[in-house]
This record gives sequence, C-alpha cells and structure tokens, in this order.
Amino acid sequence: MKKLLSVCAIALLAACGQQQSAPETPPVAETQAPTIAIEIVEPWAGQTPGGVDVSAGYLTIRNTTGADDQLVAVSSPRASRSEIHEMTMDANNVMRMRPVTTLTIPAGGEALLQPGGQHLMFFGVTQPFTVGEEIPVQLTFANAGVIDANLQVRAGAMHGGDH
Repeated sequence: MKKLLSVCAIALLAACGQQQSAPETPPVAETQAPTIAIEIVEPWAGQTPGGVDVSAGYLTIRNTTGADDQLVAVSSPRASRSEIHEMTMDANNVMRMRPVTTLTIPAGGEALLQPGGQHLMFFGVTQPFTVGEEIPVQLTFANAGVIDANLQVRAGAMHGGDH
C-alpha cells in the first residue's frame, strides 16, 4: 500500500510540476466582402437588322484598384468572332476603325466604349440581336481575369452598316 501511495504521489507531483499549455490556435482571419476590382457599367449592343451579321457593343469599364488593368480579349457565344476596336480620325478627316489587342483601364479610372470611339465588335452574328434581349459576353482582363456581362440590345442603334 505504501508503494502504491508513493507511486501515486510521484505521478501527482509530476503532473502538477509540468505546465501544459493549450494548443496554439491560429489567429482568426477577418472575413471581408471581396473587393470588386473591375465594374461593368451600362453594357449595351446595337440591334442587327435582317441579313446583317455584324454588331457593336458599348459599356463603361471602371477599375477600382490601384493598378492599371488591360482588357485583352472578348468573346460571345452569339458571334463567331469578337474583337476590341477603336475608331480614329486620319489626317484627311476620314474615320478609320481598327482592332486593338489590348485596352488599358487606368488605376482608379475608367474606359468608355462608345459609338465613334473604342467599342466591341461582333462578327458572324449567329442570330440577329433583337431589341430587349441580352447578349452574353466574356471580357478577359490581364489582372482581373474573366468577367461575364450581358449587353442589353437597344433600338435605333444599328451598327452593321457603319463598320
């Protein structure tokens, strides 16, 4: 019995002598709503009259980050080919349209895609763009990645003939 008491006392002393620390728990991360880096504002497209398979898309792209970003590609299941375009005036006051490979959206700024300037072009429109419908597009940015948008088709904005 004495032996058993001695063993219990030693075990008790050993247990009391060692301080056991609670296992470390990682700090709790604060959760925040994700910051929207690129905002697409007022996206719209021109209607395509019968027989025209070309249209244009317009929108404002806002970059709310502290770094420039670039629109590097556009696609739509409603067109066989989609491009970023710009219209400029040449030395003879003739309006010229050309594709561009990238469109820079400045940090904290915006890019306006509008008639007579920078815009999206849709070639080989598979089904006419009709007033009131939405045309799905994917905009690919160098930093922000792919952003889906829908262009609202508007009346009176026919763009097949001027391109």
